[in-house]
Amino acid sequence: MARQTLRLAGMSLTVTALTNLALLPQSYAEIEQLVGAPLPTYPQGDAPSVQELVARTGQAQAVLVAPGTALPQEYVQACPQLRYIGVAGTSINTMDTDAILQQGITLTRVVDYGDEPTAEFILMQLVALARGVGQVQWRADSHELMGKSLGIVGLGALGQAVAHLALAYRMRVRHTSRSPKPEWEQRGVTHCQLGELLAASDIVVLTVPTDTLIMGSEQFAQMRPASILVQASLGRVIDPQAFERWIGRDGNAAIFDYAAGEQIYQTYHHFPRVVFPRIGAAYSIETQQRLSQATVANLAGWMQHQKEHRP
Repeated sequence: MARQTLRLAGMSLTVTALTNLALLPQSYAEIEQLVGAPLPTYPQGDAPSVQELVARTGQAQAVLVAPGTALPQEYVQACPQLRYIGVAGTSINTMDTDAILQQGITLTRVVDYGDEPTAEFILMQLVALARGVGQVQWRADSHELMGKSLGIVGLGALGQAVAHLALAYRMRVRHTSRSPKPEWEQRGVTHCQLGELLAASDIVVLTVPTDTLIMGSEQFAQMRPASILVQASLGRVIDPQAFERWIGRDGNAAIFDYAAGEQIYQTYHHFPRVVFPRIGAAYSIETQQRLSQATVANLAGWMQHQKEHRP
C-alpha cells in the first residue's frame, strides 16, 4: 500500500489515507506535492473494519479519513505512533475523541462547507415529491410547500440552513434542540419538544449527529398521518423495523441523503415511496472545492506546526 513520507529538516512523517476522501484530483496532487508520493485511493462505499483501518494505517503518523469513519479506542490504542487525524468533512461522532486527545493526537475537520447546498438539495427533493414531478409523488394531488408545517430535529448549522430556506418558502417551521435558539425563534421558528414537533409536522427533517438513534416505534407512532420524513443525518438514526412499518402506511414518504452511507442506502432505497438518490445532497463542484481546499490546508498547517515545533 502506498504511504507518503514527508521529510522536514531531518524529521520524517508518514501520511496515508484510510478511506475514500471524495477530494478533487488537484487536491490529491497538492497532497502528493506536500508529502512526495500519491495517497492511496478507495472506491465509493468502502467500509473498512477497525482491523482493516489499523492495517491501512501501518506506522503512519498522520492519516486522512472520511466523516463517519469509526475510530474507537481500540483503533487508537493499536496505533500508538499516530499524531494526526484529518477528517475530510465535519462529523466526528463515530470517533472516540477522548481517546484521541488523551494520546496527544491532533484532530482536525472541515465545517461550514456543505450545509447550504445540502439544504438546497433537500428543498429541491421536497418540491419534486410534493408536486409529483419525480419518481415518487407524496399525495394524489400536486401540493405546494407554502403553508406546510416543517419540523427540524437538531437546529445546528445544517438545521439552520434548512430553516432559512423553509421560511423563504413561507412554511411553518418548528425545531427541537438541546436548547432554545432565540435568534431563530425571533424569525418565527418555534421551539418545542420532539413529540409535539412530530405530531404537528407535515415534514420532519432529521439533522442529528451521526448514528444518534432518534426515531423508534414510539416516535413514528407520534408522527402525523401522511407525512414526510427526511434523513439528512449520517449513519443509523432511525430504527429499520419501525421505519418499514411506518413507510408501509398510505401517504407516508421519505427522503434520504446518500451521505448517510452505502449501508443505509442498501437498507432503505427499495422501500415504496422512498426517494434515495445515490449522490450526496451536498455534492457540487463548489462544495468539493471548499472541502478539498480546507482538508489540504488542515494537513499543511499541522505539518508546518511540526516543522516549527520539532524538538
